[in-house]
Amino acid sequence: MSSDAIGTPKTYLELITAFPPRKITSEEELATTQNIIDSLLDQEKLTPDERDYLHLLGLVVSEYEEKNYHVPNIYGVELLKVLIEELNL
Repeated sequence: MSSDAIGTPKTYLELITAFPPRKITSEEELATTQNIIDSLLDQEKLTPDERDYLHLLGLVVSEYEEKNYHVPNIYGVELLKVLIEELNL
C-alpha cells in the first residue's frame, strides 16, 4: 500500500478504511495483508499512525502464522542438526 495505491491514506482512520484489518483465514488473505505490510515497510518514513497500523497488521499476521505454521521447539545442537540435515550439509 504505497501512498499512491489507495489515495494517500495517512491517518489511522484512512488506513483502516482503505484496508480494514481482519482475522486472516486463508493463504490468499495472508498474501494480501503481507503486500500491504511490505508497501508500508518500503516507505522511507512512516507517520505514527502508519506505524500503529503496521503494528496491528503484524499482530494479525502473527496470529495466523502461529495457528497455521508449526515451528519446532528446538534449540542449540538439536537446531543445528536439523538445519544441517535440511540444507544437506
